Amino acid sequence: MTGPEYFDIEAALSALAGGMPLAFPPFETVHWGGLTFCLNMARDPIQNAHRRGMFFEAEELEALGVLMPQGAVVLDVGANVGNHALYFATRMAAAKVVVIEPNPLALAPLLANVVVNGLTDVIETRHLGVGLAEVAGGGFGMKRHDRNLGATKMKPGQGDLRVTTGDAICADLAPNLIKIDVEGMEMRVLAGLEATIARTRPLILIEVDDENAEAFTAWCAAKAYVTARTDRHGKKNQNHLIRPKEAKK
Repeated sequence: MTGPEYFDIEAALSALAGGMPLAFPPFETVHWGGLTFCLNMARDPIQNAHRRGMFFEAEELEALGVLMPQGAVVLDVGANVGNHALYFATRMAAAKVVVIEPNPLALAPLLANVVVNGLTDVIETRHLGVGLAEVAGGGFGMKRHDRNLGATKMKPGQGDLRVTTGDAICADLAPNLIKIDVEGMEMRVLAGLEATIARTRPLILIEVDDENAEAFTAWCAAKAYVTARTDRHGKKNQNHLIRPKEAKK
């Protein structure tokens, strides 16, 4: 369920761009809050939240929404099945949400969630299938997880997935918010976003593995970012909402 035989993202994006019929694999669907969610994993925490009629990490998202202006531009790195992207596009009234997600098993429900909710004009999907790092490259693989789609990690030298830099993605983009959830690669992703962060000084919502905590603290000090909120959901990582030191509280 992870290769083109399950869902060919390149063919799907080509069909979407060309106005051609777009076929998806079978999904479980749930409807609530004016949205439809397409689900493909029975024991996944994010999809289970959708089954219960709620956004995953809803409290954090609500707190973030207070800080964001309507019409914001968002870069969502590690979009998974679109939980945060749909929230940004609908509940926060973002003008544009650029989603980045390399996990083959997440791509079908992510794209479906954008399409079935009529959000293709807001959520930009053309970079799906590619990950972010400090430099462009290839040869990455991902090990499948049966219980937590979002826990899948990219492994160098174990596949044919490509990565690029956030600066390349954001060459013509000025994000108000960058969300990063990349299972241990967060420092590499930040390195590839250095020019964008220096240029736009966005809010950053980032999951940081404990093994990267010291490096992240040093990064914040060097880039003049301060913590606005911290939440721990797992034993080995924390979510941090950070803002530029010069920004108003």
